[in-house]
Amino acid sequence: MIVDTAAMTTLVNEKLIPADNEDSETITLGGWGEQLLTGKIIKNTSLDIDRVNIQWDVCKAPLTDDVILGLDILDTLGAVINLSTPILTINNTVINAAFVYSGGEISIQQVCIKRTITVPPNSEMTVTIKTNKSADQEFILEPCPLTSCVLVSHVVGKGNSCPLTILNDGNRHIRLKKGTPIGYIE
Repeated sequence: MIVDTAAMTTLVNEKLIPADNEDSETITLGGWGEQLLTGKIIKNTSLDIDRVNIQWDVCKAPLTDDVILGLDILDTLGAVINLSTPILTINNTVINAAFVYSGGEISIQQVCIKRTITVPPNSEMTVTIKTNKSADQEFILEPCPLTSCVLVSHVVGKGNSCPLTILNDGNRHIRLKKGTPIGYIE
């Protein structure tokens, strides 16, 4: 089973659902890059995600993977993806995960504070992060937990640098020391 945070709809390999309902809706989805994917909506499909069973409307499509969990089901189930461990938590059930990438090895980078910064109370600060990505490579930054009053923005970026917002919603100054991990880039 694949978790794809860019997939809006949960997809199932057409070989796993042999019969079509005549009234199944045909949809076309954006795939990787410019590719389009055509599939059929199959209602009330039973999915078993590591002992978490759910009935869900899925898109039956020609895939190389068996199942791709999309944001639709991940959001509804309150799924939490922890890139640093890596684990997926659904309904308080912890599911061990692994990073896979069909084009070779996946690159995960930890993002740390380059120099000590102080974020004033009830304010936000924008810092620039640097990556080892080339100018045309896209990435996602998943924040890691900091102190209770500090929030780091999720970032979808491209290239070797981008802005990152750090929010202090508390009533005291927050000091983030040089080397403090603030997120992971995939």
